Amino acid sequence: MENEIKKYYVPKSTTGTREINLALIASGSGTDANSIMEAWEAGCLPEINPPFLICTKKGAGCLEKAESHELRSYLMDYKESPNLDHFNKGLNNMLRQTFTDLIFLVGCIHKIYPIEGIDMYNIHPADPTKHGGDKMYGLAVHQHVLEEIKDQIYRGKKKLSDKFYTYPTVHEANTDYDGGDMLLRQAVLIPDSIVKDYCDGLKDPKIVAKDLQGVVLPYEWLMLPAAVRMTARRILERRND
Repeated sequence: MENEIKKYYVPKSTTGTREINLALIASGSGTDANSIMEAWEAGCLPEINPPFLICTKKGAGCLEKAESHELRSYLMDYKESPNLDHFNKGLNNMLRQTFTDLIFLVGCIHKIYPIEGIDMYNIHPADPTKHGGDKMYGLAVHQHVLEEIKDQIYRGKKKLSDKFYTYPTVHEANTDYDGGDMLLRQAVLIPDSIVKDYCDGLKDPKIVAKDLQGVVLPYEWLMLPAAVRMTARRILERRND
């Protein structure tokens, strides 16, 4: 393990403004992680050393995206760990040995324990208070949002012609599922056609949820680079106090 980790070691900068070692933890296709990688490659994250990707699922697309940007990546397959505690212990060791300052959970479907001395943030595709929790990731979140809207219309609290919003949120990650203080939130208008499709029941609910996901994702890709820079600056300001 130690020899493997050394291949992915990102040294701290001794000159210039790049001082923060950022680990991106993902389990899927990596579109959210890619938004950060692209921003770094474009020079929009001057405080960040080359981002480091940790993938928790063998064969996940996020590995290819890291490779396409020529960024370091490492596979820590969750299925190879006997339990969550064992997985987090290995992850903790790796993050400490690579001198990680900042973690962003970008499509990570496993519960990651906070690590003392390392700031950690998560992106949730809707309001995490109303639509967060265990097993609330991917399309399940968007379907939960649409089900709430359907219920409001059914109970007469809202009308089908009303405007409805969903709220992708970047928040601090703590021991609670989708807990932690909010950093960034964006109000995203849900197209009328999506609300109608879901409430009329003429389309498979999962297909409609995927339509909503397609509306929300571009906002996540705009939010994440900004969130990374904000948190990196917070760390640097804290160091300078």
